[in-house]
Amino acid sequence: MSRALELSDSATWWPSVLWQTTTLELRRDGVRLLVDPGIAPWEVQEAAGDGVAHILITHGDWDHVMGIGLLPDARVWLTQSAAERIDSGEAAASVRKETQPYGVPVEGLEGLRWDEQLPLPGELSIGPWAAACRSSPGHTPDGVTTWLPEEGLLLVGDYLGEHEIPFIYDSAWNYRATLEMLTELISRERPRQVVVGHGSPHSADRALEIAEQDHAYVESLIEFVTGGGTAERAEEVAYPDRGGSDDAGEHRNNVELAARAVA
Repeated sequence: MSRALELSDSATWWPSVLWQTTTLELRRDGVRLLVDPGIAPWEVQEAAGDGVAHILITHGDWDHVMGIGLLPDARVWLTQSAAERIDSGEAAASVRKETQPYGVPVEGLEGLRWDEQLPLPGELSIGPWAAACRSSPGHTPDGVTTWLPEEGLLLVGDYLGEHEIPFIYDSAWNYRATLEMLTELISRERPRQVVVGHGSPHSADRALEIAEQDHAYVESLIEFVTGGGTAERAEEVAYPDRGGSDDAGEHRNNVELAARAVA
């Protein structure tokens, strides 16, 4: 049985075995685009088929960039801050560190690179695809949301996942602003599907439901820390019940990061 899910005649969702991390395959006019190719080498190669012309990276976390080096002929598109994570060596170091506990083989890391920086905000063509990009900080500082109007797909990276609570590594305030931007964009454009970084794509209505829950959580988190709340009292803030393996730990980390921001 194939792990692939056909979203349309031109789009396929390829989840990794680890965390259902999304690789999105798009095909148009004989050209293939992969979004966040990963995680294991054989997973990347299966999605790549007979060749990849373009790679779009939603953010520079290790599980979203480690397939780049396996596709040397592809042109890599990402944000300026994601490019800086690659240039500094941070992205490669994170790949080496984070893959070890899971026994994921690392291949092609010497080919980790980028070619084009996305305009934020801005419209552009990625090969035959028209795209509109918006900055999406909060989870990480380097995130990008990309709207592909001809495909009816909105690519949001590691937001709006239904299997985990918000993971805030940048800023709760930025995360809140990104959720508000996503809510406005989804309500206006009504994408056919919202493609998330982990888990299967959502309908617009389901994405809006998750956005509302996540916004309420982040709002409560900000209110808690601005009122003097600390990580030691993290249990006083409710978080969405998503069934993640360490949602309680991630919630505590969210509180700790937000509390440091107001200290």
